Amino acid sequence: MSMNLEVVSTGEPTYWPTEKKKILDIIDICVTRGISKKYLDAESCLDLSSDHSPIIITINSQILKKEKPPMLCNKHTDWTNFRKLLEESLVTKIPLKTAEDIIEAAEHFNQRIQQAVWNSTPTSSTNDKEDSCSMAVRDKIASKRKLRKQWQKTRSPELKAKLNKAVKEIRAMLTNEKKQAIDNYLINLGATEATDYSLWKATKKLKQPQISISPIRTESGKWAKSNEEKAELFANNLNKVFAPNLREIPPEEEEEIHQSLKSDYQPGQPIKKFNIKEIEKIILTDLNIRKNPGYDLITAKILKELPSIGHRYLTHLYNAILRTSFFPSQWKVAQIIMIPKLGKTKEEVTLYRPISLLPIAAKVFEKLLLKRLLPIIEEENLIPNHQFGFRRQHTTIEQVHRIVNKIHHSLEGKRFCSAAFLDITQAFDKVWHTGLLYKIKRHLPMNFNLILKSYLENRHLLVKYQDATTNLHLIKARVLQGSVLGPVLYLIFTKDLPTSPLVVTATFADDTAVQASSSDPAVAFQHLQLNLNEIQSWLRKWRIRVNESKFVHITFTTRRETCPPVTLNNQLIPQSDVVKYLEIHLDRKLTWQKHIFTKRKQLGLKLSKMYWLVGHRSKLSVENKLLLYKAILKPIWTYDIQLWGSAAKSNIEILQRFQSKVLRLIINVFWLLHKELQVLSVKDEVSKYSTNYHDRLTDHPNALAIYLMKRTGRTRRLKLTLSSDLAAF
Repeated sequence: MSMNLEVVSTGEPTYWPTEKKKILDIIDICVTRGISKKYLDAESCLDLSSDHSPIIITINSQILKKEKPPMLCNKHTDWTNFRKLLEESLVTKIPLKTAEDIIEAAEHFNQRIQQAVWNSTPTSSTNDKEDSCSMAVRDKIASKRKLRKQWQKTRSPELKAKLNKAVKEIRAMLTNEKKQAIDNYLINLGATEATDYSLWKATKKLKQPQISISPIRTESGKWAKSNEEKAELFANNLNKVFAPNLREIPPEEEEEIHQSLKSDYQPGQPIKKFNIKEIEKIILTDLNIRKNPGYDLITAKILKELPSIGHRYLTHLYNAILRTSFFPSQWKVAQIIMIPKLGKTKEEVTLYRPISLLPIAAKVFEKLLLKRLLPIIEEENLIPNHQFGFRRQHTTIEQVHRIVNKIHHSLEGKRFCSAAFLDITQAFDKVWHTGLLYKIKRHLPMNFNLILKSYLENRHLLVKYQDATTNLHLIKARVLQGSVLGPVLYLIFTKDLPTSPLVVTATFADDTAVQASSSDPAVAFQHLQLNLNEIQSWLRKWRIRVNESKFVHITFTTRRETCPPVTLNNQLIPQSDVVKYLEIHLDRKLTWQKHIFTKRKQLGLKLSKMYWLVGHRSKLSVENKLLLYKAILKPIWTYDIQLWGSAAKSNIEILQRFQSKVLRLIINVFWLLHKELQVLSVKDEVSKYSTNYHDRLTDHPNALAIYLMKRTGRTRRLKLTLSSDLAAF
């Protein structure tokens, strides 16, 4: 049974941002009248042409249950029975000579695993937790209802006073019970497996906030409200996004690329076969069981529970893919889920981020192929030294350090350091497959060319939104960020970014910075502009577009003068006194003040969200409170501490005061001794992190990173503290 109530607003016309608040207010009114939120469903009726905004509320006689997303296994799955069933049903003696054979083998593997897991997993019962309270509260509510009934008949002032008193007593009792329940919950929290990691589950929502469901505006201005409409709207938008940018150069200039792809492949050495031990190691040690599965629902946990026959089957299948250079079509389907971008409105389809979920078995093959591919990439130096993204032992701090190091030398030598920071529009989503295959063919052996061509071509996507799923759509461009090979292929695609000996180039995936330094601002401008002109021609050739709205040009100097503005794509790059690069704020004189102020604000917001856990009223143990501080708050301000640790003492004290405040809050005292809590001060943390960083750089595989710790030995003009000065030798 359900009942619809149409509530029409009065007064000024309202639109969606205020309608959402109105819906919540009406739901609260219903709840105060004894109707639980579990029985309510509310939506805005935007189809009527009116100055007001009608809202439809459906009150159901039963609890509204949302269907759980489909899963093959759960914590009650009988894995012994799964292995037994798979050994009985998996047929290993199948031909693997043609593309059709590989497609049938991949389908056979998926079906047998799905059936074995399904038969080994009991149906989980949904236990909906009802709102409960003590008998004392229930008796008090019953007596309050009797008083209200008597007062409604008699309108007696004495009964009204008793009714008001009963209402206040019930509120006090409910508040006390709620507080007691929270205290008991906090006391029983733990960070170990013995408590099922309940402490981290309590903090999960701090990192993954609840995402509200909003209607999506279509191109015609109407609203997509059902899940099916939204999913199809997202899919149509991704069809436009996952397509190469239009050509910006004459067709004859691209002819070389197309002719090269039509030419015959040069013979090369076959790729070394995979053995069963390699596959077992990848599955058992490298797969993360927390990763979501693809459309086939086969999780990493399922692959980890495979019997030996499953490993042998995958070994034969993977080697057949190498031999035939054919990647099965089942593994080229990406299930896309849409996540709204932080701080953006949820009404526009373009303000959602696509997340690709791929079959786990395909990821295992990609990991194996990457192990064969990386030695060739390193031997041929296919990835330039200035590229620090997606590379082993390369992190953001070394790349930012390179930029900071150049700025330090410029300030010390009374020079102007002119720097441009560029952002590529939809870098991974717009990778031109023809251009990528051209570069793969030029730089990689034939067998890798053929298999990567099969891997890239004829890929499809389907969008899943809540319980709705779209049909398959062809992907015309893009390297998948959720894949293993995608990032490496992007680095190969952008390997020939133009550089200059007079300009410092720093790239971390698609984040690019170029710097030119000179004692004459006009010379610094000229060097930088010449390099940007070469980059502009390169971008047009490979159909890469940049986001002009995120361009930043900054002059690092201690003087008042500024280098002339530079241009890209015939547009001036806006000048600024502060720039953000890889989550680090760099100001004109490199004082780190903006960066520290930003971190302090971020820490305050995060602390307010977790105050119920670490506040002085929390019953959580001091050990767990300290653990939360070290695991959630401390990483925020220690990020790249090896660089901003050279800031002035007054700026460092800002973070020191925050740390002292939190530690006093944790132990609930007015004074604090860091030694008693075994917590280092901010200054000591700077020395500790910098020392470890210096030791790591001495063995770094990139010569550009090793150079960062080189000491000149010259007398310094300015009182600047370098990163190498912070390490304790």
